[in-house]
Amino acid sequence: MTAQRASVIIPCYNQGRFLAEAINSVLAQGAAAGEIIVVNDGSTDETSPVAASYGAQIQLIEQANRGLSGARNAGIHAAACPYIALLDADDAYLPGALERLTTYLDEHPDVALVCSDAFLWDGAERFGLKSTWSGKPRNPENFRWETVEYCATPSTVVMRRAVFDHVELFDETLKNAAEDWLMWVSMSRLYNLAYIDEPLVLYRVHDRNATRNVERINAGNRYAVRQVVSSPHFAAYPAHFRARLLYYRFACAFHEEPKHAVIAYFLRAVATDPGQIGYGVGVLRRGLSNTLRRQRKSG
Repeated sequence: MTAQRASVIIPCYNQGRFLAEAINSVLAQGAAAGEIIVVNDGSTDETSPVAASYGAQIQLIEQANRGLSGARNAGIHAAACPYIALLDADDAYLPGALERLTTYLDEHPDVALVCSDAFLWDGAERFGLKSTWSGKPRNPENFRWETVEYCATPSTVVMRRAVFDHVELFDETLKNAAEDWLMWVSMSRLYNLAYIDEPLVLYRVHDRNATRNVERINAGNRYAVRQVVSSPHFAAYPAHFRARLLYYRFACAFHEEPKHAVIAYFLRAVATDPGQIGYGVGVLRRGLSNTLRRQRKSG
């Protein structure tokens, strides 16, 4: 059976030196790749001419810089296929990856998103698995209620286009931090998510993604947690999931809000699901450890 086709969205901001490898890896996927949409997000490097050199093989969208979320959203708006695949411009598919992912969705109509592991890659050599950094879902057939802890790597994701009839697009307040986590958590409220435990993508590790601003990432994480907890849909999540999110909300408040707010979030988490208090203690320990680490660095 030939899987339904995917619109492959490649957002690119000043990653022109890697873009051809990403596009070529999609072209090698065969019929599973229904279209390639490259979104040039205001790049000032060679992104535009590299993309344009592929002519009618791709659809090129040129726009002012909106960040990774805005670039992905532009691609989703333009997509025509029943499945959406996300591929970062510095990553690449392994042979057969899209066929494997899209066929999974064909064979599991109750699943809205499927993702996989990836090889860590420096452009020449593979030197490990992404899961050694990010871990793996405990329940790969449906990790819907594990998205608090497990964040799917976007370049491994294929999802149904119809999801966006019921879930908002990527939050453009988050330019390049936690936007993926917020999307997966939002999707989990309504849909099942699955994981294929094999590497189907080359995840490039280089100077730019290895040295991203930690404070900006932490600020993005805090914003994303606040958005979920304050959402009108928050009550739709099961109790254990809400409790875990509330412990993270408590951890956010611990660093930036009055003491009474910190206590209130902790008590709310305990009341939501007393069985998750051990999880909350772990969140608190990690938060204190990070605080002490920052104090030692600044001292």
